[in-house]
Amino acid sequence: MTTERERPSLWLGASLVLVAFVLFAGALSNEYVFDGIALVRDNPLLSPFEPWKLATVDWWEGTGKAGGLYRPVSLIALAALRALGEGGPALINLVNVALLGCVAWLQFSLLARLLGNRPGAQIVAWCAALIALVHPLNAEIVGGQVGLADLLATLLMCAAVLAASGTSRWRFVFAAALAGLAALSKESGVLVLPLALLFELLRRDEQAPVRGRLLFCLGWSSLGVGLALVARYAAIGSLASADDPVYAGFTTAARAASACATLAVYSLPLLLAPWRQLAVVSHQDALPAGGFEDPRAILGLLILLAWALGPWVLLRRGRREIAFGAWFALAAWLPTSNLIFSSGAVAASRFFYMGLFALALPLALLMHMAWTRGGAWRALTLASVGWFLIANPVVAWRETATWHSERALLEAQVSRAPNSVYGLVDLAKSLSNEAPARARELFTRATQATLPNLPRQSVPPEDLLETAFLAHLGAALLANQGGESDVARDHYRSADELAQRGQRAREHLPFREDWTRHRVFTLQNLGAAALEQAKRSRGEEQARALDEAQHQLDQCDACDPNSSETVRLRSILLQLRGDSAGRTKLVEEAWRRRPEDPLLRFMWANELRQSGREFEALVMELDVATSAFAEFDRAKSLAIAQQALGTGDAILASRARGLLERLTRMDPARPDSQAIAVEAARVLREAAVRGN
Repeated sequence: MTTERERPSLWLGASLVLVAFVLFAGALSNEYVFDGIALVRDNPLLSPFEPWKLATVDWWEGTGKAGGLYRPVSLIALAALRALGEGGPALINLVNVALLGCVAWLQFSLLARLLGNRPGAQIVAWCAALIALVHPLNAEIVGGQVGLADLLATLLMCAAVLAASGTSRWRFVFAAALAGLAALSKESGVLVLPLALLFELLRRDEQAPVRGRLLFCLGWSSLGVGLALVARYAAIGSLASADDPVYAGFTTAARAASACATLAVYSLPLLLAPWRQLAVVSHQDALPAGGFEDPRAILGLLILLAWALGPWVLLRRGRREIAFGAWFALAAWLPTSNLIFSSGAVAASRFFYMGLFALALPLALLMHMAWTRGGAWRALTLASVGWFLIANPVVAWRETATWHSERALLEAQVSRAPNSVYGLVDLAKSLSNEAPARARELFTRATQATLPNLPRQSVPPEDLLETAFLAHLGAALLANQGGESDVARDHYRSADELAQRGQRAREHLPFREDWTRHRVFTLQNLGAAALEQAKRSRGEEQARALDEAQHQLDQCDACDPNSSETVRLRSILLQLRGDSAGRTKLVEEAWRRRPEDPLLRFMWANELRQSGREFEALVMELDVATSAFAEFDRAKSLAIAQQALGTGDAILASRARGLLERLTRMDPARPDSQAIAVEAARVLREAAVRGN
């Protein structure tokens, strides 16, 4: 039974919530960023709010991204907050900050109970929770809307352990329910198992036998996690996700060595000096290791051994609290470390969030012990306070500002990792319309960056290879817009070379991308560039350009003989060569082979128009505009509908009105939506007056 002295102070706990709001207040006005954009803002499944439907779908359902995650509690919470906040992120941001403070309160309570009646237990527990709360790594958790999943999982996990203090049947059921909800908030919620076991094994409680307490906590935590796994399997048909987008092509030894190297040169330094954290970490920022002959991998392995085995020595000296802090922090980090399996990222600030309070406990204990010793030890305590409780909050406040918008994040990424292709390409894409000159400079820098190779291979990791490919495509597009066709072609050729490397690598490595499709795209652009040159030239120069286009399109057919875009380019080639009959035959044969292809149908409609079969062409164009509405050019749809209204055919006019009505309800986020919607409404009104 908890005595009055051992019971955690409400005032100390509440002060942590206040600190969270003061320190992370900047996050309240954040815009949607990164996964928050795709998963929350633009996810059609979240509106209207249908919780039962959301409880049965994958986390990424509706975003177009690969699935494999099941987080119904967090998904339902995000959908509800989005609905209550009228689509904006403000309410989600507010709840994230509040949850961060509440989690710190629960962590303080848990540590206070762990320490029991030892001297200074309350202040040590509060200091540990405060050190974890003000750490700049938390900026990512509150800054991005999907950090709600980490916060809910941690909150429910700590609440479960606290609720289970005792041996009553109702505590067992309540704790199991909380554990299940934690695992259904995020996969890391399964860490409730080691947290509960370590808490019962190492806390200062001599009133109940350890064996009985361990069996009790093992029972409720296993039941909760087990039920969550059953729900996951029932909803998405799997117990775990096997996708490996980051370490594809690494041997197990190379992945483990790289994980150790990352711990030594990036992750651990980030805990102590967190002012250069990156929103996205690539293999350029933490270079891969080929094996444990790499000094960085050896250093990381030694750190891990000390982290895992050091607490045994301290435990024999009665330092149970330090053992708890070290072991739970290790247990929380391991699933994200890439040592056991690929986590889908090289490293991330959020990977430390769940175990940060435990890692702060040994530090708080050492600070308390140093202060009580007096003398020079107090100077060491004051220095630690200055670093962890004064400098870190300042950095956290600044870091929160970088999460205000995706643009701010990308600017920080490029500033901190100026040669990393991830940040350069993402920032360049966001600037392509409003600042094309700077975007082009960023794309060019990305194309010149040095990429590390996979261990014992001659090709970069696939995610870096693809990003370099996108950099060349972006640079080519902007060069074309600037009238520098020769520069654009050079970039397309470089992109083609990268695509060929990806093709060759996929023959013996588990690469995931469709590099053949990527290559066809670059070849089509090279063919299109040659055709544009042919249009501007005459004589031998035109003939050479047409031969070049023919060569590129032949390669396209060798890679993908069923590409409708290649057919379109070949039709232009035949037209430039004056072979109208050949063009018509090409289009007709392609259309008859794939009559449902929207582009081929539209091309055949154009051929029908040129042969005087206007009505047939219009029927086909209206079919395409209606069936491929989301992808079809809105202005063309409007023109087709207007023409169909003027035919006098009742059936065609009815279908045209249906198309116009859809145009009036377009997504207002599209830049051309408002003007086209207004014009479509005007055409509908005029048609109603005329009786069409």
